[in-house]
This record gives sequence, C-alpha cells and structure tokens, in this order.
Amino acid sequence: MENLYTYIYHHTGLPEKSWQALIKVLTTRHYKKGEALLKLGEVCTSIFFISKGYCRAVYNHEGQEINTNFYFENELATNIRSLKQEQGSEYVIQAEEDLEAIIFDKDKLYALFSKSAEIDSMGRTLMEGVLERQEEQAKLFKLDTARERYDYMRSIQPQVIERVPLEHIASYLGISQDALLGIHNTDREN
Repeated sequence: MENLYTYIYHHTGLPEKSWQALIKVLTTRHYKKGEALLKLGEVCTSIFFISKGYCRAVYNHEGQEINTNFYFENELATNIRSLKQEQGSEYVIQAEEDLEAIIFDKDKLYALFSKSAEIDSMGRTLMEGVLERQEEQAKLFKLDTARERYDYMRSIQPQVIERVPLEHIASYLGISQDALLGIHNTDREN
C-alpha cells in the first residue's frame, strides 16, 4: 500500500486522515498470468492500481488481437467508459505476468466521495490523469509516425521493451513486427 500512498500523495496531496479512510475500502487481489482483470462484455466496477506485474488492454477485432495499452507497476488501469456509463467493456484487461492489484471498488469509492471532499477531489484528479494519458495516446496515433509512437512509448514506459513480447508492442504501435524490429534494431545501433 505504500506505493499507492506515494502515488496518490504525489498526484493529489491527499492528507493522512483521508488516506486512512480510503484504505478501509481498498482490497488487494492477485491475478495469474492470462487471467482477466476485466472481461469482454463485463461492466467495469473497479479501478486497479497495479502494484506488481503488468497487464494489457486488448480488443479482439475480426479474430485479431489489437493492444491499446499496457499498465505496469504504479499505474492505474480501468475502462473509464464502462465504469462511468455502466456498459459492457469492449475490450479485455488481462494480466500478462502474475499480477497484484489494489482495487478501488466504484460503489465504495463513490460512497466515500459523498463523505469527503478531499477524497472526491483525489478521485477526480486521478481520473483526469488517466484521461489525459488516453487523450495523448489518441493524438499520437492520429498524427505521429511509427517511430514517434515508439519513442513516446519508451519515454513513458521504458519497461515495455524488456517485458512485453514484440508482437504485442507491434500491435500497440499499429505496425508490423518487421517494421518494429527495424526501429528497435536502429535504436540499439545508436
């Protein structure tokens, strides 16, 4: 929980008293590699703080897996649209290593929001951060080259190169594995 407290305090400055109220509604869960944190069609009811391992958000489009995000230690994972609109998820969030997550249950969190302006503000600030990252990624994929997308990915999540299989990275970047190998090999030569 210490990493979560550091993460929250760094982003929001949440006071200790509010932190003590928050930790009472958090749960920790372990997921095995390949296990879904969020299943296709399931309504998302949680925000996951990844404390160990990593997971990916993946669509299945006409039988092809398309990766849209990777979540590593000290990052939040969720499907905001499903969480907010209470609609089934159009993608899966799947553990790619044995994973430990601290879970913010939506109903318990919303109940705290009504009791604490500080926790309500914390929740909004954290979700704004998640949305900003998604917006930055959407812009990247509309406007930038494969090389620029690769460089961005490495700048915000350098562990991707060591931990994620190349086919998942290529899918995420929207390029072939051969194109990714060309970029990756050029990088290693420099």
